[in-house]
Amino acid sequence: MDFDLTKIGEEEAKLHGMTREQSKGEVQYKMALKMLDILMRRGIVSEEEYEKIDHLNRQSFSPQLAKVYA
Repeated sequence: MDFDLTKIGEEEAKLHGMTREQSKGEVQYKMALKMLDILMRRGIVSEEEYEKIDHLNRQSFSPQLAKVYA
């Protein structure tokens, strides 16, 4: 798979009226969330750990659309 994260971030920014930095945070958060989902499905992290890590990721990446992800 070949992904152009810059392009994805720019599309996200246009779609939601965000700055490039905000859209970068969105893409990074989505990637972190996807990896976290995989870890939970494989039993590597519990639901409680998932919630804690997700909370920290929201602080780190400051996703503007966090309420949509909840």
